[in-house]
Amino acid sequence: MPETPLGAFLRARRRLAPVQAGTAGTRRRTPGLRREEVAVRAGISADYYARLEQGRQRVPTGPVLDGLAEALMLAAPERAYLHRLAHRQRPPAPDAPEPAAVPAATLALLGTLTEVPAFVTGPRFDLLACNPRADALLATPMARPVHERNLLWQVFCCPYAAAAPDNLAPDGWIGADLVAGLRAHHADRPADRPLAALVGQLERWSPAFAALWAQHRAGPPRRGRLSVPAPAEDPGTFEYTVLSLPEADQHLFMLVGPDRS
Repeated sequence: MPETPLGAFLRARRRLAPVQAGTAGTRRRTPGLRREEVAVRAGISADYYARLEQGRQRVPTGPVLDGLAEALMLAAPERAYLHRLAHRQRPPAPDAPEPAAVPAATLALLGTLTEVPAFVTGPRFDLLACNPRADALLATPMARPVHERNLLWQVFCCPYAAAAPDNLAPDGWIGADLVAGLRAHHADRPADRPLAALVGQLERWSPAFAALWAQHRAGPPRRGRLSVPAPAEDPGTFEYTVLSLPEADQHLFMLVGPDRS
């Protein structure tokens, strides 16, 4: 039976360290929780859990999903992602529309942010607009070929960004945050072919992206750290925050820094 998105997610998150879940043992051949341990913690049978992982159990109930979320110690965004995966029985949404133009009001807002780098991204983290400070910091991304006008490409694939390995760290840095955001968007649009093509390209081009994608973490981009290497205009480590805009799937990133400590 072919792998299902729900089964892939459960298998990935079962790799939670047993010591974190209170089931540490002295002799374990593989890291993570066993199926039986997840089932006990979730209050379901081991056979039922195995059917979920193998895609043989179609629609688990809400209480079962909540039990699995507790068993796997999922954060709130990942709980929501789990529920979306499990109830994807409706017809899949079509391809996401091509990014809408950035409204004049948003461009005006970018123009007022003269003290910090700021930029707007679309649903696949395509770069749609930058203020002058962000344009200088990211080495004029809007003048590059289309496939390079993407924040994920900038972080994971750009040779210039390869000098900033901190961005690819698992927690607290922009790479993991972007991958979780892309995964959450993917859950709502499993049939989005341009999105699937982007994921496939990034998996081929960047082992770091492939490793983070395989973790199945999901959630909207929020805040974290971005390391910008020399010879940028203002290299260093920036703190960033992300605001959702009224336009569908557009986000405003604002950077503060660099941290000279």
